Amino acid sequence: MSAEHVVETTAENFDQDVIQPSFTVPVVVDFWAAWCGPCRRLAPLLERLAEEYAGAFRLVKADVDLLPQHAAAFGVQGIPAVYALRDGKVVDSFSGLLTEPQLREWIKSILPTEAEQLLKQAQNYEVADPAEAERLYRQAIMLAPKSAEAKIGLVRTLIALGDQAAAREVISELEARGFLEPEAEKLKSQLEISSHHLSGGEIARLQEAVAASPGDLRLKLQLAEALLADANYEEGLRNALEVVEQGQGDVREAARSRMVDTFRVLGDDHPLTTTFRRQLSLALY
Repeated sequence: MSAEHVVETTAENFDQDVIQPSFTVPVVVDFWAAWCGPCRRLAPLLERLAEEYAGAFRLVKADVDLLPQHAAAFGVQGIPAVYALRDGKVVDSFSGLLTEPQLREWIKSILPTEAEQLLKQAQNYEVADPAEAERLYRQAIMLAPKSAEAKIGLVRTLIALGDQAAAREVISELEARGFLEPEAEKLKSQLEISSHHLSGGEIARLQEAVAASPGDLRLKLQLAEALLADANYEEGLRNALEVVEQGQGDVREAARSRMVDTFRVLGDDHPLTTTFRRQLSLALY
């Protein structure tokens, strides 16, 4: 057996041999035992295919007599039992003996598609080369037009490239389904906040105008939005909260929405989210 493509795992190394590699390459776990006749017939087929595919998937052999707890965790009831994992999760399995043609079809079904391979490549390029990431995401979407993961990645990349108009178009496509994934909601909020960006001089003039007319809540809302777009979250949230507390109608709702957008961008665990979400609830109810 090649140590590179076929591994005999142990209880101590199971996570290292199975779970961790599954985030970069599909892992096939073969639960077997030396006393199992069908296991001995299946093993050479699996090993030969692992060598033939040369790293497209990783074969891990797990002796149930040495790994009873792991076999139980996978729900193994009879052997051979074979499980395919990707990104730490079981994506398919079978038990018993398959013919070689059946086994080839099964292996083919658990390997990433071309679109999924492009998606992984794009994710790897997001930080180092966002322009290349955009190209790869668009290729993936051409092959898999319904891939929300690819479209969300494209939005992230377009924001990084400063193309907010294109990012909004993709968000609109996702929203047309009637819902947005949490990450897409966060990106939509990020786009909404950044749309109110002003220069430092403009923010200073707004601050002076608000100081001169503290009762002008629309002016204070503009200042809150500009501060949030400038990542001055605490002062921006404070101004928005004052608008919610003092305002009514559409200006109050706009301030509330900007606060909620900011909570999404900062995340639930951020101290400012915790503090201002509580204060917003008190102001509303």
